[in-house]
Amino acid sequence: MVTAIAVIALLGVIVCLGCLVYLHVSPTGLNPLRDPVSQYGITDYFTFYRAAALSLGVAALTLAVALVEALTEANAAGIVFLVILGFARLTIGWVPMDAPGAPRTATGLRHNLLATAFFASATVAAFLLTGSFAIDEAISAIAPASAVLAWAMAALCALILLTSLVGPLKRFFGLVERLLYAAVLAWVAMVAIALIAR
Repeated sequence: MVTAIAVIALLGVIVCLGCLVYLHVSPTGLNPLRDPVSQYGITDYFTFYRAAALSLGVAALTLAVALVEALTEANAAGIVFLVILGFARLTIGWVPMDAPGAPRTATGLRHNLLATAFFASATVAAFLLTGSFAIDEAISAIAPASAVLAWAMAALCALILLTSLVGPLKRFFGLVERLLYAAVLAWVAMVAIALIAR
């Protein structure tokens, strides 16, 4: 059962990655170095942004279920943050960001809160669950890589804040955000693969 659920999580990551790659090669007019990933959600290609968000949400939620079944010691806090990550991704595609230069709206604020919940919960989940991986004989081999990815997420979260606030650095916001996406996707995929292979 754990294997089948983990396969669904891995497929979610693959679909998300495929949608993101498609968005980046499509003629959206966005600059990956500067523009946020969420901006794809207010282009004509928003369907692929929604699909990417949904598939990562499904991946996170199914991974949470697989870990509840697989871990030898329960880690309720880590699972809760993984569930928060999942629900943040499931909903964000229907809560679009405000267009650059447009007046701020309540919908845009909710989008920002969901994006913050996504990045923060992924980081906290990775830190909390790394300890569980380390003491679980079946998947302990991934603990060091999980720790590295958790610290990478934390550093990139700090850089996202910096590039969103400091004028000259704003042109690199998109790059930093995409690196954070990559770290989250790598972590979810790694854990899913470890559960499949155990």
